[in-house]
Amino acid sequence: MSEHSSRLSLPFIMPSQAQKHVTHNEALQILDMLVQPVIEAFDATDPPLQPDDGTIWALGVSPTAGWLGHGHHLATWTNGAWLFMPLQEGFKAVERGSTEIVIWDGTIWKPAEISEASNLNGVGVNTGFDTTNRLSVSSQATLLTHEGAGHQVKVNKATDTDTASLLFQTNWSGRAEIGTSGSDEFSIKVSPDGSSWTTGLKFDATTGIPVAPEGLEVNGVIAGTAVTQSNMDSTEGRILKVGDGGVLGNAVQVSGGADLHTRDLACGNYVAVASVTDGLPETAAYWHSLMMSPRENGFLSGIAIRNAANLASQRCWFGTGGTATDPIVWTEFWHKSNTTVDTNGFVKEASPIVRLSNSGIEEPADPLNANFSRLSAGQYQISNVPPLAVTGWQIEVPQDANGNRIVFVDAQYDATDQVLNVTTSHVAWDGGWTAGAAKDIPENRWVDLRFVSKDEDDGEL
Repeated sequence: MSEHSSRLSLPFIMPSQAQKHVTHNEALQILDMLVQPVIEAFDATDPPLQPDDGTIWALGVSPTAGWLGHGHHLATWTNGAWLFMPLQEGFKAVERGSTEIVIWDGTIWKPAEISEASNLNGVGVNTGFDTTNRLSVSSQATLLTHEGAGHQVKVNKATDTDTASLLFQTNWSGRAEIGTSGSDEFSIKVSPDGSSWTTGLKFDATTGIPVAPEGLEVNGVIAGTAVTQSNMDSTEGRILKVGDGGVLGNAVQVSGGADLHTRDLACGNYVAVASVTDGLPETAAYWHSLMMSPRENGFLSGIAIRNAANLASQRCWFGTGGTATDPIVWTEFWHKSNTTVDTNGFVKEASPIVRLSNSGIEEPADPLNANFSRLSAGQYQISNVPPLAVTGWQIEVPQDANGNRIVFVDAQYDATDQVLNVTTSHVAWDGGWTAGAAKDIPENRWVDLRFVSKDEDDGEL
């Protein structure tokens, strides 16, 4: 039989041994050193001059003096002498003043690894755990913080059809879930009862584009580059804010002809290239926009707007029909800028119009900023005006109920001074209607004068 234990080499009490207490006390001293040891210093080299009884040192590889020859031993001062124990792999200890457990791995001391707590069946902090919730915490809060830098919380699943999520419950019944449930699309789901679930928002796993399957309600302000940035912003794909209109005014240039007949032309606003007439009501140089709605075999409808400097020259058409080759049939709108109600109550074509009465003038359509003077009875002068219109009607005279002229009108234009002299007189018959004595224009009646438009005056029409 061996005289010492096989692991710690504790001395055994032998049969018929005298002074058994010596052997027993020696074993107790070794155990006293090894059980829950508190180390004064690790890798110590020089023994202290006056050590306290029971203090322990973990010696380095080459200690000196009274520790000489006991490298990598534990040394304790007991009963006025040093007691040594060789270090063995797995010895654990703490340094005085510290709570960190270190372990001897056969070469160096190092912090005890978490492996001691690995493969546990579960952990319950202030509560119990079960086979489903192997980690359970009962607390007002749970803190996870960094260790000098960032920190990640990882929820891993085996396949894309499994679930990795955070589940929020009320009285152990689910109310909201965030994560990848049944696919790799990130989603946010809600439930009123823990059994029926509705996906409020999900994100495509490839593009990251969010989708709101049940719709989206926004009570605040939508901002950022997804909405128009000003009232003239025409960036494609942006949401139009109230008060902004640039996106509607943005015009795509077309050359007329095939462009206007194509089946692929989208609904929208277009502007025609200058001098193009094919497919248009008139020369495209005047076009501001063509608002078209296409159909399978051409255009279902379209509105063409002619832009001009003066109001009376602005025109608008409505077009229908059209195929891949045939032109659209255009019909012109008449409106207050290109028509006037004359002194006899009839609607007539208008360019710049001046209504001449006995006491002044009125410019109902495209203002000329003309000046009025009454020189004498039946003698009127209008200055700062162009010549009378060269096409269509020029002068409309007031008539009575039988269609007879109330006054005879004569007009003379001075191109140098841009002055129109108008004379009104009684109507006389001398083999034909002629001017009689001077007569003012009657009260509440007027003479309509139609002048050359600015476009005509510039030679553009």
